[in-house]
Amino acid sequence: MTKIYIDAGHGGSDPGAVGNGLREKDLTLMIAKHTQDYLKGYNCSVKMSRTNDKTLSLAQRTNDANKWGADFFLSVHINAGGGTGYEDFIYNGVSNTSKSAKLRNTIHSEISKVLTKYSITNRGKKKANFHVLRETKMPAVLTENLFIDRREDANLLKDDKFLKDIGQAHAKGIVKAFKLKGGSGSTSTSKPSKPKQSKTSKSNNKQTSNYTGDSIVDYLKSIGQPSSFAHRKKLAQQHGIKNYTGTASQNTKLLNALRGNKTTATSVKNYIPRTFKVGQRVRIKSSAKTYSRSNVPIPSKYKNKSLTIQQVGKDDVLIKELYSWVRKSDTY
Repeated sequence: MTKIYIDAGHGGSDPGAVGNGLREKDLTLMIAKHTQDYLKGYNCSVKMSRTNDKTLSLAQRTNDANKWGADFFLSVHINAGGGTGYEDFIYNGVSNTSKSAKLRNTIHSEISKVLTKYSITNRGKKKANFHVLRETKMPAVLTENLFIDRREDANLLKDDKFLKDIGQAHAKGIVKAFKLKGGSGSTSTSKPSKPKQSKTSKSNNKQTSNYTGDSIVDYLKSIGQPSSFAHRKKLAQQHGIKNYTGTASQNTKLLNALRGNKTTATSVKNYIPRTFKVGQRVRIKSSAKTYSRSNVPIPSKYKNKSLTIQQVGKDDVLIKELYSWVRKSDTY
């Protein structure tokens, strides 16, 4: 049976690219799960690098796929850097007639149909020396699905229908490339049963969960509730979080509210500064884990201590005393 390994980029302490209230690690997991769900209707075995908000090194991902003996490695990512549209990559050490190239061509063709449907720029088929493409022992493709820091792209990335379409397009390309047998993945896969308490009442919003991470998407799934943007917006309205657009700070407020913490919309509003300026004094939260631009842990001795902002970034600030960048959401 054909073995398909799906790698949802980033995760855990590594959020990936951040912009317009979105985190790459959340989006890659949602797209990857749509790909996985579609493939359940076909005669293949699928393994995910992660199914929740988990930290994994690049080596852990490729080693896992190699050890499993995967026939194909797919790595899903979201782009950043001011551009727009979709592009995909294969290792720059393989030829245009390699199996990786042939598989990529088929997958790219299926994804192109979605790009046309949503009027998305097709940035083409490219090559790169990425770890997951270089260190895998099987054909591998890495996809970059729109730009998180471009508003028009981000609006699509907030659309659950688009995420499903792009995720399924990845799967359709795999089905076609490997000539997999079976029915339509979307119809032959049994639909998940609805949670007993499907109404978004405040009572079921406070269900207990063993999940301890900081992803609102994974938390909602852990208590049996939908994780779609539309559902989160309804919950935000119920908890007094106005004009919900899915920003990192809004998701933190909502997560705290659903967990029953005292950091409700009103208190959090006072807890996180609305604006950040050079020279402003802030403190790093006790819950902060790593610096925003590296995976280095923040020492406890610097937390809850008055510190000075030296520079202001889009989603983080440079702390003068540490000369390190800290996420805005990790300060108060």
